[in-house]
Amino acid sequence: MKQIYFVSFGCQMNVLDAELVLGDFQRSGYRRTDEMRHADFVLINTCSIREHAEDKVWSLLGRARQLKEAKPHIKLGVMGCMAQRVKDDIIRRAPHVDLVLGTSNFRSAVQDLQDIDAGGGRILRTEKRPDPEFLPDADRNVGARPDRFRAYVTIMRGCNHACTYCIVPHTRGPEISRPLDEIMVETRALVADGVREITFLGQNINTYGQDLHPQRKHTGEICTLLEEAAKIDRLDRIRFLTSNPFDMTEGMMRRFGSIPKVMPWLHIPAQSGSDAVLQRMQRTYSVAQYHEVVGWARKHIPGVEITCDFIVGFSGETEEDFEATKRLVREVGFMQTYVFKYSLRPKTLSARRLPDDVPEDVKSRRNVELLAVQDAMAVERNKRLIGKRVEILIEGISKSDDSRVTGRDHSNRLVHCPGDSSMAGLMAVVEIEEAGAHSFIGRRVALEDEPGAWTYRSTSFGDAPAPTAR
Repeated sequence: MKQIYFVSFGCQMNVLDAELVLGDFQRSGYRRTDEMRHADFVLINTCSIREHAEDKVWSLLGRARQLKEAKPHIKLGVMGCMAQRVKDDIIRRAPHVDLVLGTSNFRSAVQDLQDIDAGGGRILRTEKRPDPEFLPDADRNVGARPDRFRAYVTIMRGCNHACTYCIVPHTRGPEISRPLDEIMVETRALVADGVREITFLGQNINTYGQDLHPQRKHTGEICTLLEEAAKIDRLDRIRFLTSNPFDMTEGMMRRFGSIPKVMPWLHIPAQSGSDAVLQRMQRTYSVAQYHEVVGWARKHIPGVEITCDFIVGFSGETEEDFEATKRLVREVGFMQTYVFKYSLRPKTLSARRLPDDVPEDVKSRRNVELLAVQDAMAVERNKRLIGKRVEILIEGISKSDDSRVTGRDHSNRLVHCPGDSSMAGLMAVVEIEEAGAHSFIGRRVALEDEPGAWTYRSTSFGDAPAPTAR
């Protein structure tokens, strides 16, 4: 049996793309190996969001070159956003690469590798294919996934927004939505194979379906999709991401909150707390409008928690702008924030129009400061959950303590409690005893398969109070 060594960088979409292509190789008789030196084929799934992610790929390609010099039969492939963006550079800087596949082409990897084995040479596929029939999500091998009880499902690809810092429209193209019926077929197949929690993915998921119904704006197709998925027996939890605040409406929030299986967690990137910076980013909303979106969520979705992305050090960001971002973090009370230093990406609007004028040491300082503000606030908010009970879907053994299991509650909080690997895939009720900035520790009160255990729909949300939006 041939072996594949696979490395993936980047977002949840990349995680799912990796799963799709690994499923293809599994069906073709390949087995995954954790040792690159044992592989017959080395495949790297790349990300272009930040320069640091691409630097990791160049370093890995250097290691692979040494391996290929020692074992010439090994084939090497690169796929994903970086492959789409710098395909010519990959061939120039890494001529030992045999296969380059863009964001619309990676599902051809198995056939392309067979063609290379048979005839030699190199294959380069990075053409953009906007026709929906070419979306790379069909014929999924649902049995090939790292988590038996949770899964991602892509419902759309690409983005129609033009945020000045973002490379996604260039690497993944315009929005293309998958038909609802096709998504439901895939979701039912996953549930039949043991999945209990589905997370639907899209670069800007709240505009799902607008290309299918271009005559109507804000059709609420994402809500219809969630309502249909909720009808699937044995699917217990539904999540979705990512959302642009500009495309969220109060009506959507009302419908989200009315679907019991939709978990009360929203990832709503703000990117900055300064209107001036948001304008330069072309985010199309103001800080006041962001607060309004948060207010809708907390009004209509019981127990909702919100996570957020921020970029520090964007072009022209002053200390006053940065203080406004810290103020937004304090005012909203995010469960968690992900903070990134601005990294100028070639071919983006900001690369062509705006100077990268914030010094690197200032970016680093602001990154640390904003994370410190978030962590301090999160600890105080999380302490309010001590003594409360939450329901978790057990994922497996905790990475930090093998005497505990870990899982996430309805609001996507990470919770650890005593247990063993036999509990994976079960629901548990946990009473919180300790609270940190990023996770909780508690005692298990009930386990799903124990006598007298509760039913899913009768378990209440954790009821810690949340700050009120301005």
